[in-house]
Amino acid sequence: MPMKPMNARDPFKVGLVAIALLGLLGGVVLFLSLANFGTTSYTAVLEHTGGLRAGESVQVHGVTKGEVTAIELEEDRVVVEFALDSDIELGSRTEATVKVATLLGTHYLEVDPSGAGELADGTIPVERTSVPYNLQDVIESGAGALEELDPELLAESLTQFASTLGATQEEIRPALEGVARLSESVASRSDQVGALLTAARSVTDQLAASNADIIEMMKQTNLVVAEVTSRRQAIHRLLVETTELARALESIVESTRGKLQPALRDLNEVIAFLNQQDDELQHVLDVMAPAARYVANAAGNGPWVDLFAHEPALPADDVACRMRRDCR
Repeated sequence: MPMKPMNARDPFKVGLVAIALLGLLGGVVLFLSLANFGTTSYTAVLEHTGGLRAGESVQVHGVTKGEVTAIELEEDRVVVEFALDSDIELGSRTEATVKVATLLGTHYLEVDPSGAGELADGTIPVERTSVPYNLQDVIESGAGALEELDPELLAESLTQFASTLGATQEEIRPALEGVARLSESVASRSDQVGALLTAARSVTDQLAASNADIIEMMKQTNLVVAEVTSRRQAIHRLLVETTELARALESIVESTRGKLQPALRDLNEVIAFLNQQDDELQHVLDVMAPAARYVANAAGNGPWVDLFAHEPALPADDVACRMRRDCR
């Protein structure tokens, strides 16, 4: 079937088709502009925006890995939606912080993925988010306090302060000069201060290097304490029994004091007598020494005593047979 030329077609139908095609093309362009391919959407709940705006970057450990897509206000909280590269996995304890990027007022969202598992509902709760300290908040919080001040009383106080300083300038000048001299002294000793800081750093480094040894020593100390604790009952029983033994000895000494005293007195008298007879005892020992030596020599050859004597001190060998008259 041959196609109709354009001028032969119904203009109304051609216009409807053209409008439908343009609408479809616009929808595709809008979808491509809003769709985030290769990214995952998350939500962070903040106390306030802290200056953060949609389109600003999202960083993970200082590296840009996404951007803020939307910021909405829900009751007293700000909900920030952001897209993050799909290769970044957020754990169950993930935190988010709004930080200042430049002095011109640009910001970025710093995300710290931490914790095991996955981020619940893809939302970082307000308890794990923070915003930078805002100067505007300080000014607004101080404005109310300034409005409560009495300007006339404040002016009078400043006047009194100025007059007091004027009257005491002679006393203040030496104090300021002393502060200046102190500053000069510190500046002149900068080398010594530097050496002190270097030595402190050396001590710190040494402690850091000995960290394992210190920990091991602390573990050994813990073992000693644990052993002492485990043996506390035995030590307690030993102390109790030692105390009982001391009491028993005390009672024995107390009960035998009447008998021991005469015995000790007699022993002292014996020792005193021996001390008095020291010269006689020494003479006896001197005399007994040669006699003991002779006896040892005589009895040292066997189970007999060697003696030498002439007749008639000892009888001869044939005296007995002659007395019996049977000698041969």
